[in-house]
Amino acid sequence: MLRLRLLGGLEVERAGRVELTRLPSRAAVLLLARLALQPRRQHPREELVELLWPGVELDVGRNRLRQTLSTLRALLETEEAPVFQADRMQISLLPGALVTDAAELEAGRLPAQERGELLPGFFDDWVVAERHRLGALADALPTPRPPVVPDVPVVPAAVPPSPAVATMATSLPRYLTRYFAPPGRLDALAARWPETRLTTLIGPGGVGKTRLAVELAWLQYRQQHWSCGMAALAEVRDEAALVSALERALTVPPGGGWPALEVALQDPAAVRLLVLDNAEQAIGVVAAAAERLLALSPALCLLVTSRHALELDGETLVDVQPLSDEGDTAQALFIDRARAVRADFHASRENQAALTELIAALEGLPLALELAAARVRSFSPAQMLAQWREAPADGNAMPSWLANPTRAPRHASMVGLLDWSLRLLGDGPRALLDRLAALPGPFAWADVAALDGTPEALAELTGHSLVQTGDDAEPRYRLLELLRRGVLARVTPSAQRAARGQLRAALRDWALALGWQAPITHWHPRRDLARALIGCAVDDGDAATGLQLALAMRPCWESDGVDRRLVDQLGHLLQAAPPQSAGHELRAHLAFTHGDRALALAEAELALQLAGNDPAARAPALVRRAWVLLAGDNREQGQTRPLEEAVSLARRVGDAATEARAWQQLAAIAISRDQPAQAEALYARSQELWETVGHARQAAARLRNRAQCLIELGDVATAVEWIMACQRMAQADGDGVGQLDAAYTLAMAHAARRDWTAALTAARQALGIAHARHHLHARALSLQMFPRLLARLRQPEAALQLAAFSQHYWQRHLGALGVRESRQLARVRRLAAVQLSPAQAQLAWSSGQTLELAQALSLAGA
Repeated sequence: MLRLRLLGGLEVERAGRVELTRLPSRAAVLLLARLALQPRRQHPREELVELLWPGVELDVGRNRLRQTLSTLRALLETEEAPVFQADRMQISLLPGALVTDAAELEAGRLPAQERGELLPGFFDDWVVAERHRLGALADALPTPRPPVVPDVPVVPAAVPPSPAVATMATSLPRYLTRYFAPPGRLDALAARWPETRLTTLIGPGGVGKTRLAVELAWLQYRQQHWSCGMAALAEVRDEAALVSALERALTVPPGGGWPALEVALQDPAAVRLLVLDNAEQAIGVVAAAAERLLALSPALCLLVTSRHALELDGETLVDVQPLSDEGDTAQALFIDRARAVRADFHASRENQAALTELIAALEGLPLALELAAARVRSFSPAQMLAQWREAPADGNAMPSWLANPTRAPRHASMVGLLDWSLRLLGDGPRALLDRLAALPGPFAWADVAALDGTPEALAELTGHSLVQTGDDAEPRYRLLELLRRGVLARVTPSAQRAARGQLRAALRDWALALGWQAPITHWHPRRDLARALIGCAVDDGDAATGLQLALAMRPCWESDGVDRRLVDQLGHLLQAAPPQSAGHELRAHLAFTHGDRALALAEAELALQLAGNDPAARAPALVRRAWVLLAGDNREQGQTRPLEEAVSLARRVGDAATEARAWQQLAAIAISRDQPAQAEALYARSQELWETVGHARQAAARLRNRAQCLIELGDVATAVEWIMACQRMAQADGDGVGQLDAAYTLAMAHAARRDWTAALTAARQALGIAHARHHLHARALSLQMFPRLLARLRQPEAALQLAAFSQHYWQRHLGALGVRESRQLARVRRLAAVQLSPAQAQLAWSSGQTLELAQALSLAGA
């Protein structure tokens, strides 16, 4: 028989002697490994062709496969010992012809020193997936330690062992399935003993607390030679039932009660580690018993599994998390359980994406993964994912594959698991849970309070592991999606809409109270939930409140950036809500920042039309239309008179903010006319108005504009002082757009000093922030800085490529280039041209016109 080593390298042994350490081709290695890792499977030839030579014509691939198989036969087979069997349709190994170290690892027989990475140097998708699976399996296996030589004399063989010693470990369950845990989890927890005598594993149902506790107990039994036992408490409700469970765990004859338990614990061979499993059903009774047990035996350690802490002195809580951040371990678990019902299941090019998304959708919850994996004979990962994403038409929030009637009732389905948890709650926390489940995302304490929740009710939900707590400075809370869906199945749609509507109105009032003065960091804890509630307002029949919330959140949108979805959601709200000029004016602003100049202009015109003769609505609409026209190509576009009208109207109604915006746009017109001194004075007037209304971020933005004017006027030193002050303020405030604009202006200052390297660094910072915050307008502006800087740094090809790209990018999204920008572009082309031949320059320009955004960002180094 051949032995094939795949872990840590490639070796083929025959009769204990290494015959081969390499094969003639990569395809030969992969074909042999594929067959050896699944030795009982008949491998279709078409599948092997696609794995070995993706995308090749089938006839070509079949020919290559025949040649590769022929090579392997010549190397590995003898007349007496064939290895392969093949026909026109499929290829496989002959039974018993070959054994692998990977199979020995799966059987738990491979020594730790022989465990290595599968096929190092190969990165095919299926190899990587199998490598991750085997790596997770290796991490889950115990590391054998040298045997401990006892100091006491060995008991003669004729003396039978003590019954207590013989049965201590047998009270632990023996599972038939492999255990998968994140690397290092078992060893890290075991290292706490014996110093930590009371450890409680807490977490939501289905997260794997019981299995983790049992694996830890077996680890202590094997490695530390501790006697271990386990008391199953799922059905315990009173002290009598608890004592009976303890008697079984400690192998004490029934009926002896606490006196018999005390005697058993005093025995030198008594249990050192006792698992108390599922303590939440009788938490008070279990807590009292835990104190008594620890007092009776100073050497005893308790390992408790519960959805709620015992709340005893000296208790150490271990929060058992799902495998959502342990993708490799979660996938290894899924594949292992799937192979129990379908031996040929594996991660492939066809199912890898769906499998990864399905595991993420189930948040890595081990029970859910096991339930889903058990149904792969009926549904593919892609089908399960599609069913998960579909809105349940029959009111059942859980797909059918998240149930298995052959399991214990409370683990037979996710619904049964939820029923078990809900029975522990009082009426107040249960009602709060129903309202929280209706929320479309994580929430803060203020959101709980807005839904009439109390600290006590929230504490009970978190204490029972029904609500998860984040590790932020100000805690964020969330429900596991599986739990949330299960709860929602029991809540009427009208009650769900009412809860979201109640919070939507509360968030609107909160945002209005914050106003312009609050730092952007104050908006962050509730920003994402506000976004989500805006997104579902139309479906909830609450478009008017959703639009009010979007308008109230404006300071956050302006300083923190938004993605394109908010622009689209605003469009839906404006169609469903009563006509409102302010809503269209806001959408015009957001649409332009995302590069949709046509939509921005249409929305600005509609805002102006809806404003009519109302000066309070007409003034901001006039300013927004001017801004869209001016920001696109920096030409005046006849906007001086409308802006002067806006100033007059704003003054009439006492709207200092709109007046400040109007002066800002008049300053932009002065810039387009090459009048930086006049522009600086107009920006100063705008800054003064913003300071009057207490909007520090907008005041700082106008100071940055003034710094840009000073750069053109030659006072770079003062400009840099102002820029640095603005940058510090933006960082302290959490103002993303402010940080972006400060970096952009600093790049201008460095360029004016001809410090091209420093200017390039600042430009990259500005471009990185703009891209991360989905701010297309700022991204386009930042990209225009690079051609000149790169040309000055003797990188003419990159300069011309980015010049061509930035011109095309601006024109596609924002309209024609302004006069100043066109002149700058022409200068860059001349500067680069003298560094290249005409053919090289034309090639660089042409290639730049075909760049994708990701390529342009990479070329810019952002």
